[in-house]
Amino acid sequence: MRFSSRLAWSSLAGLALLLSGVVAFAQSTPAPQRPFSQLVDLWTRQLDRVATRTEQAVLLPAEIDALREQVAGVRTAAAAAAALARNDLVDIKKLLAPLEIKPGTDAASESDAVKADRERLSEQASVSEGRVKQCEVVIARADQLLEHLTKLRGEVVLQNLLRRNTSPLSGQVWSNIGPELTASVHALSAAMAAWNRGGLAALRSGGQDLTPLAAWAALTIALWWAGRWLRRRFGRRHDHEPTHRDRTIATAIDGIGLVLVPILAVWLIGKLLAASAPPSPLDVLVPEFTLRLIVLLLVFGMTAAGLAPAHPAWRILPFTDSSAHYLSHALRRLMVAGFTADLIYVALSHGNGREAVAAVGSLVLAIVVGLFALPTLGNKAWHAARPEGSELPPMIGGTWWSIARLVLSAGVLSSIGFALAGYAALATHLHSSIAATCLLIAIGLLLHRLIADLLDAAAAADTPTGRWVRHRLGLPADSTLRGQLILLLLFDAILVALLALAIPATWGVDTDAILQGFGQLLRGVRVGGVTISLGNIGMAILAFGVCMLIARLIRSIVRDRVLPTIDAQLPLRQSIDAGLNYAGVLVAILVGVGALGVDFTNLAIVLGALSVGIGLGLQNIANNVISGVILLMERPIKAGDWVIVNGHEGFVRRINIRATEIETFQRTHVIVPNSMFLQNPVINRTYSDTSSRVEIQITVPVATDVTAMEAILREAALGHPRVLRVPSPIVRFVRVGTAGLDFELFVFVARLEDRLVVGNDLNRAILAQLLERKVIDPGAVPEYRIRDLDRLGAALRRGGPATEGTNDAAAAPKD
Repeated sequence: MRFSSRLAWSSLAGLALLLSGVVAFAQSTPAPQRPFSQLVDLWTRQLDRVATRTEQAVLLPAEIDALREQVAGVRTAAAAAAALARNDLVDIKKLLAPLEIKPGTDAASESDAVKADRERLSEQASVSEGRVKQCEVVIARADQLLEHLTKLRGEVVLQNLLRRNTSPLSGQVWSNIGPELTASVHALSAAMAAWNRGGLAALRSGGQDLTPLAAWAALTIALWWAGRWLRRRFGRRHDHEPTHRDRTIATAIDGIGLVLVPILAVWLIGKLLAASAPPSPLDVLVPEFTLRLIVLLLVFGMTAAGLAPAHPAWRILPFTDSSAHYLSHALRRLMVAGFTADLIYVALSHGNGREAVAAVGSLVLAIVVGLFALPTLGNKAWHAARPEGSELPPMIGGTWWSIARLVLSAGVLSSIGFALAGYAALATHLHSSIAATCLLIAIGLLLHRLIADLLDAAAAADTPTGRWVRHRLGLPADSTLRGQLILLLLFDAILVALLALAIPATWGVDTDAILQGFGQLLRGVRVGGVTISLGNIGMAILAFGVCMLIARLIRSIVRDRVLPTIDAQLPLRQSIDAGLNYAGVLVAILVGVGALGVDFTNLAIVLGALSVGIGLGLQNIANNVISGVILLMERPIKAGDWVIVNGHEGFVRRINIRATEIETFQRTHVIVPNSMFLQNPVINRTYSDTSSRVEIQITVPVATDVTAMEAILREAALGHPRVLRVPSPIVRFVRVGTAGLDFELFVFVARLEDRLVVGNDLNRAILAQLLERKVIDPGAVPEYRIRDLDRLGAALRRGGPATEGTNDAAAAPKD
């Protein structure tokens, strides 16, 4: 962990130095303290010294980091100077533009003062342009040096990791280890004595300014009191069964009391000791001791808050009781043993001439870490608490985490092999990087779980925050909120970005290279006149989403509040609603494209590329969308129409962007693409009129009076209240057939959906008249046929066979 901790501290220090340099330069006076030529000479000499230093044979990673900070400072200053020069050039060109000689004018007519001003401004513009070019040369050279230093640092780190020393199994190591241990102990004793006489004595006498540390101490005490009060009020209690929300809040409070406050206290003590300027090697041991103690407290606090071995009812992670106890104790034993062994290894192996101590110490450290780490990766520590009959995996993380634990176990054991082979630095770096990676991932997962639970608890309907949000937004008290999911997504994005920066740093990857890669992604690449970057894409997506939300808000206001007050038919209101939907999507797309940085004057290129995409894969979608626009404009169909298209019959419920929704008479919904209404014949029964005609055909015996039959049909039609009088019902005597006389009755109804009801009522009325006037004889049907039909109907209602009735009917004589 020594290498990763140094890398983390150095990267944070470099970032702080860079930010302080930028702020200092931005807050300085616009006029430089030195002439510009002297500044350029100073930057050039600094870059020359760095280039000369990089050509030396031996460079440590810390020295390379210092050189890179110098180059970054030069580049920052040159970039700021170039920005000032560009601003001056823009201002000068604005002043120079009115003084330029326009084509077709007489140059001799201008005064000498105008000529002098133009020449003066032109000279100033030339000077500003020259400064911009000089700064760009310095920036380009600084970029080259930064790239070279980044590559050189990676090579140096790799060489240090792959440098092979004497194996701890050789006799030479064991013959030299005694004198080296004695020298290490004497060096530590002398350093402690010197520190006690110098730095600690000055610290005890109060000769140093400790005001910032006192402020941090006050903040730590305030957090401790706040955590104590919160734990007393919302912490874990044994007098009631906790809910999921209670467990989440108690875990978050324990995170403050058991993790944050002790870490701040240890950090304050470490800063206080570092302020006393300890001599070598204590100047390295004090920060290392502070960092390892912070990690130790972090693991202890996380196991107590997340696993809660002593309070199983308050556990937020789905571990069984036995696994929670086992994993908690195993992790604590690992951290204590690893902390002690690693600190002793760093203390004894620091300095030159400690090869034997480093070889044996790396082997002992690898064995200690391996022995105490393997129990934490075993199956016994990862059993999940599952309810009866659950289909979830019995182990935490499932198959993937089981495979990952096997890989981690192999990595921890391989460090022992590397230490035996003589690769002491590689062995130490391997298990420390694995431990740091696991710790970072565990912190990320625990934070995700806590934030998700806290947001859900805050959005609940029975919490003060949930009630306040619903009241402010005008939502019902029992409505479901979804905004916490967006906040969780943002938090997860930030967390993933931090892990993507921190995890490679623990493995020795240069953080500056990672930040440079992120910066390149944010700045993007320039294609023609358009810069494509993650920042522009994110802004475009954000602008598109905001415009879509505004469009939906306007659409809902118009649909729910404006259109109901207008005297317009439902189909027209739905067409207006669909048109607003089209317009909102179009405006959102245009705003998103504008936020992306695309010039609308060159939009023809984008449209050309879009046409190629439409021709290749989006043809059907574009066809349906354009067909939807045509349907809304021409309105051959509208909401509420009774249509028949491609074998589907029903009412049009909604015309959307891509498809139209049809509800059939069976109450099923059919989604028909809009292009089907333009490419196929469509029967619209209510295109121009909602009225419809009901047709009834009837055959009566030949002896029936035709005039009386026509009167029966006409009376039945006119007696129904839903039959229209204009146009009046029509009765037709069609023909004389072999079965009897054929008649037809045509009536008209105002609404198409009344056809079935009116037809049924007219049939019943006509049948009653025919029976009453003895036009047809009900006794003509044989008795056994009526009995068989009754028996068949009863059997069908019971759901059983009707074999008896069928056999009787089959045995009956035919008419």
